[in-house]
Amino acid sequence: MTNRSYLSKPFLTAFSDGDPVTAGAHRRFQSEVPGAKDQQHVTIPGAGHFLQEDKGEELTTAALAFMPSNPLA
Repeated sequence: MTNRSYLSKPFLTAFSDGDPVTAGAHRRFQSEVPGAKDQQHVTIPGAGHFLQEDKGEELTTAALAFMPSNPLA
């Protein structure tokens, strides 16, 4: 297992429900990345591997919702 302890700042995962490349990887990130603990992660339906191209508005919405709960300090 790779040491991901340096990723302690708030970390949001946003995955698609239709990505054959990263299928299931969200669980690994959420368990191994310290900053991912207790975050409101999202799975965006109806997109493929290129989430930002397939569902850009939904990804932006998720990122914007994440920011107020995790201000830069």
